[in-house]
Amino acid sequence: MTAPVASVRTVPRRKHRLAGWALLLACAAAWALPAVAQDSRDAQRRLDAVKRELRAVAGERRKVEGERGAATRALREVDEQVGRSMRALRETEAAIASQQQGLVALVARRDALGATMAGQRAELATLLRATYAVGTAPALKLLLSQDQVAEANRRVAYHGYLQRHRSARIATLSRELAQLDALEREVARERTALDARLVEQRTQVATLERDRRERADAVSGLDRSFADRRAREQALGRDAKSLERVLAQLRAAARRAAAERRAAEARAARAAA
Repeated sequence: MTAPVASVRTVPRRKHRLAGWALLLACAAAWALPAVAQDSRDAQRRLDAVKRELRAVAGERRKVEGERGAATRALREVDEQVGRSMRALRETEAAIASQQQGLVALVARRDALGATMAGQRAELATLLRATYAVGTAPALKLLLSQDQVAEANRRVAYHGYLQRHRSARIATLSRELAQLDALEREVARERTALDARLVEQRTQVATLERDRRERADAVSGLDRSFADRRAREQALGRDAKSLERVLAQLRAAARRAAAERRAAEARAARAAA
């Protein structure tokens, strides 16, 4: 009669052990849930912070991109201004070189006319002396024959013609020299104006070149800022995706832990029944 009693007592003990194990599993699952939940909250906070920074960096990147575009357009405008100023400067330099050649030719022409006029004046002086010598010797004329007197008169007339020709030639040369002098003065005034324009254009080109260097430096700085922000934006994007994966894994782990706890509680309830 004692054997059946032992068998009856063994069944409750087995049930108690099963219930204990089920309870222990349920407690372990319950203890795991808060840790998973805390990790999920931490991951969510980090993800929110990364997304806030990502939005801020993206805004800065767009702002820098706009500034870089404006600075690039301004640099292009300065480049065009430098090109126009350089062309104008070369034109002025070419005009000065051409004018210098013209001035050299004018000076040579003036010197040649001056030499010609000096020769004409020397010849005129010689003619005047010869005419004076022939025309002021009446005593000698009385001693000459009629033919000789006629020849002397013809010489005087010829000398007079040469004198008038020389005088007219000298007058023409004098007018040409006066015109050359006036032209030379005009060229000198134009050269002064061109020199002043050249100085002004060189100053303008130097100013534009300096402005261009400053704008180019600004564009380079904005390029670096844009590249830094884009790299930071990409890094934050990778961090956000990584945190989203971690958060998804933690949430999946939380769901599994909750399911395991419910299953353990159910087993414990069945074992205790």
